[in-house]
Amino acid sequence: MLTIVPLPFDSTLFNYPVGRISINKDWNEEEFPAASKEFQLIYLFSASPVQFNNPFIQLVDIKMTFEKQINKPAEIPEIMPYQRPLSKELQDLAFESGAYSRYKLDTRLVQGEFEKLYRIWIKKAWESNLVLEAPDLQGMVTYSVEDKAAKVGLIAVSKQSQGKGWGKKLMKAAEAKTFSLGAKTIEVSTQESNIPACKLYESLGYKLAEKTFVYHWYSEK
Repeated sequence: MLTIVPLPFDSTLFNYPVGRISINKDWNEEEFPAASKEFQLIYLFSASPVQFNNPFIQLVDIKMTFEKQINKPAEIPEIMPYQRPLSKELQDLAFESGAYSRYKLDTRLVQGEFEKLYRIWIKKAWESNLVLEAPDLQGMVTYSVEDKAAKVGLIAVSKQSQGKGWGKKLMKAAEAKTFSLGAKTIEVSTQESNIPACKLYESLGYKLAEKTFVYHWYSEK
């Protein structure tokens, strides 16, 4: 019997039951209807493309995770910690960072799921003082460090400031900041369809570490 893992955080945030499952050698689509009956939204993750018979399972993202070794990166003095109140402008940048998000592009998610998720992501980063900003909040990046491994969470440049190199400066600043906190590696994820982001990370020396095909099963309940 397939086991779908409940996701309490997502379920509480979206106000309906959400779960996840990884597609592996034990996957059996015939068992999926019975396993999914308690859920409204299920994330399915696979290392390779999957052909489903169930029309409610749709490809929503090809997640690209890039990684890089950090080695004494240069400081970027223009990029500073964000130390002001949580503002609408900062939230708008968080929404901009999710322009290619599966939560935004899945047209079946019409209960504000995208906004709820990105609003709480930026709020948690702000509460933890893990946000860096470009001057006049032209862009921002969030980060975290655990066991010498850093992650970039959200990164965005305001529409009027795009094409001016702020994305590269924000990434370099995140590398410098996390290195100062003990990180030896840093990773960042984006969507394969977000070609500018993929090119940016590759130009900075990041290598593709993992490619994940993400599907959503959604049931109108």
